[in-house]
Amino acid sequence: MTLQNFIRALNPVELLRRDFFIYIFIGLVCGAAAVIFHLSIRFVFDSLHEYQSQQTPWIMLTIMVSAPAIGGLVVGLIIQFVEPQAGGGGIPQTKVAYWNNNGILTIKEAFWRFTLTVISLGSGGSLGREGPTVHLCASIASQIGQWLKLRKETFQSMIPVGMGAGLAAAFNTPLAAITFVIEEVLLHDYKAKAIGGIIFAAVTAAAVERIVLGSNPVYLVHLLPFDTDLWMLICLPIGILGGIFAHIFVTGLLNTRHFFLNWKQCPNWGKPAIGGLAMGITGTMIFITTGHDGIFGLGYEDFTDTLSGNIFGVTLVILFVGKIIATILSFSSGGSGGLISPSLYIGMMLGGSVGSLLVHIFDLSNSIVGGAALLGMGAFFAGVIRVPFTSVLLVYEMTGNYSLILPLMFGNMLAYNIAERLRPTPLHEALLIQNGIHLNYYANPK
Repeated sequence: MTLQNFIRALNPVELLRRDFFIYIFIGLVCGAAAVIFHLSIRFVFDSLHEYQSQQTPWIMLTIMVSAPAIGGLVVGLIIQFVEPQAGGGGIPQTKVAYWNNNGILTIKEAFWRFTLTVISLGSGGSLGREGPTVHLCASIASQIGQWLKLRKETFQSMIPVGMGAGLAAAFNTPLAAITFVIEEVLLHDYKAKAIGGIIFAAVTAAAVERIVLGSNPVYLVHLLPFDTDLWMLICLPIGILGGIFAHIFVTGLLNTRHFFLNWKQCPNWGKPAIGGLAMGITGTMIFITTGHDGIFGLGYEDFTDTLSGNIFGVTLVILFVGKIIATILSFSSGGSGGLISPSLYIGMMLGGSVGSLLVHIFDLSNSIVGGAALLGMGAFFAGVIRVPFTSVLLVYEMTGNYSLILPLMFGNMLAYNIAERLRPTPLHEALLIQNGIHLNYYANPK
């Protein structure tokens, strides 16, 4: 090696072009971006929540009703006049970039999706941050690949690498992030090298998230480990109901979205505001009825309370139905946010409702309600998002409870198979088809 080649090899850009360093660098940047995204949403939502809690009851309820509508109006105006590609959940758009657009995503689109999701969820929209985080991090990875002028094969792998880093940092779940990318994107295009990059980036991003926000699971579950018992057969009805209600939820979401897309009398920029207003009314009515406001935003407190066995009975049924309606209204009208967190919330309330019924009939411990809620989370998520292996790992990593892994696996696969038989096309692909987009699985260059 000549001195000139040696000096060139030590150039920072040349070093970054080495795959290992690229993946680590993407993990660091994506981890930081995901943390900033999470903290931004929490800051806006908590600030609004604190302000409304200091008002008189009537003013507080007025804010609860109107805030999602105002947030939806801002989102609609920005989508209509600034960045049309920034709406939706983010995961379908990421898949289009990988399969149809040679792995190209722009920072502009990522910036506006970041901004719109903060506005939408911060104002109380009933959606999640995980899909937008996946898109944000995939965009960052794609931009890094463009900046480094990577060779074609390596550049295309930036999308799944960024996706893995995004989900790992969003949920503090590196294992589930890896399987999610494989099940959601790479089943049609298996690349061992890309999976190696996903692992490096996901672990690095999760490490950044844990350094900044702590290493605790996303949901703090105060459940002692369960011994194997007959009550765990509850995974059977939960799995069946999870698959059936997942189909009902997806069908309702697609039909409502079809209505909004074809509603010519209303301008496109006004549709998220109308959906936000309807969602705000729904969430406020449920708050008045139950005293719980988890219908708004991410609903972390309801997650923790339900999984800890502190919410039970009719309250769980009301929150289950309410979250379905609120999520369909928020997403279908054009709000910015994903469907992963709402799916977990709805499944949790479904499982908790079944568990609460079992406790009432057989006079069992209330802790079983929390265990059943955990099983419901996985079953409904598997039925809606259609990533069965990820559904098991995600619930385990988020809650840190391994004692229910066997009924969780069985219930998830049962729900997945029922939902797939009822509607063979997965949700994210169905959304793209509704937009007239078909993924070019077999045209994608290797």
